[in-house]
Formats: sequence, C-alpha cells, structure tokens
Amino acid sequence: MSTTTPPILRRKFRLHSWEVDRKGIARPDILFSILLDSAWAHANNSKFSYDSLKEEGQLWVLSRFLAVIQGLPKWDDEITVETWSKGTDKLFGLRDFSVFSETGEKLVSATSAWLVIDRKTSRIQRINLESGDFPVQLDKHAIDIKLEKIEQREAVRTGFEHVVTYRDIDVNNHVNSSRYLAWILDSFPKSVIEEKSLRSFDVNFLAEAQSGDKVYVNSAADPDYRYCEVVRERDSVELCRAKVVWE
Repeated sequence: MSTTTPPILRRKFRLHSWEVDRKGIARPDILFSILLDSAWAHANNSKFSYDSLKEEGQLWVLSRFLAVIQGLPKWDDEITVETWSKGTDKLFGLRDFSVFSETGEKLVSATSAWLVIDRKTSRIQRINLESGDFPVQLDKHAIDIKLEKIEQREAVRTGFEHVVTYRDIDVNNHVNSSRYLAWILDSFPKSVIEEKSLRSFDVNFLAEAQSGDKVYVNSAADPDYRYCEVVRERDSVELCRAKVVWE
C-alpha cells in the first residue's frame, strides 16, 4: 500500500460568499466541484494522478455520478469531505464520498464511476488500481448501489440555452462536469429553486462540449423525478442525461 496515499482522504472546506445562493445555501454545482476536487487530491501522489496519467497520454473522465442530499451547508459553514476508492468494476473506477457538517451530521452521500481514456483517441483504457498500489475500500459504501445507465426519454426544450465560454472549460480543455449540473439547475423555474430543496441528482456523462458550442436543456416529468438532458445544438449530440429530485 502506498505510504503517501491514505485509504480515506479527509479534507475541510469553508463555504465562501461566492459559493452560496441568495439564501446563503451552498450551490449544488459548487458542492459537486468540491467533491470532484477531493477525488483529484486523493489520487495526487499516485500513478493515477492527473500529471502521471497525462505523461501516459491519458486522463480520468467522470462517467456516472449519484448524490443523495440530506442538507446543504450555509455560508461560512465548515464541512468535512471524505472520499475513497472502491476499486474497479470492469472498465470503471469506483469512488464514494461523504460530506459532514461541523457537528458530524451527514449532509451528502455520493457514489461515482470513472473511466480512463486516451487523450488523442478518446478510447477507453483498462485500469488496474491494485497495480499502482492504490488503497481501496471494497466494503465501504457511502451509497451501496451499482450505478446504471439512465435510459433516454422523450423530452422537450426548457428554454435554457448557453454558449460555452472561458469559465466553463477545465484543464482537460473541455467543459467541467460541474457546469452540466449548473446548466440543468438553471433550466428549472425560479419557483422550484426558490421553494424546494434538491434531494438527489443522478447524472450520466456521455460526450464533451468545448468552447464555442451552443447547448440547451431538454426535460420531461416523471412521478419520482425530473428527467433532464443537455444537448449540443450543432449536431444534436446528447452530452449528458440526469434524474433530478426536488422536495
């Protein structure tokens, strides 16, 4: 086992004024970004770090993500994020997350599935975490579920449109995963965002958007959730699809 990579990474974050909404509650896309940043940090001193994979012409991409939200932190709250690897399932690298308040209350549970792809060809690469002496927690689950493909639904345009700009692009030169969630949330009516609480989001990432692309959000109602998809306008390629639950 690696002497520099802990089995579980624990990091503390304090919520700043620019990370909350007008009610002073953490924006879900910001919290999503914090979780993704913790994942990169946990791999940082291993052969699976961003820099190590870049030397091999590879990169991690997020494929599936599910978060269940009991509550969201507020402005100036300090939270503790825990994250750990659960090993692999076929081509997927599995990772879970837990978020706790200052008093130890569980706020968020999340699970995710990642792929390693070739930077030039975008072909999926097989990974073996054990070969890199990376610590895995096979029996520890924030959410004990296997993430499945979200089936496409017939959906209608919500009216939300966006042109990808500088602030959407990350170090891999494509749209950061958290931006898709932000666009989906922005597609909901103000009444939903103001009066309800986000309880879960389940997202499949299917393709990438790049600078200059115009995207829009489609949506469809379901008794248990709202189905959403982000579509690239120039070729109608579906970039991601999601199930979103408000209460």
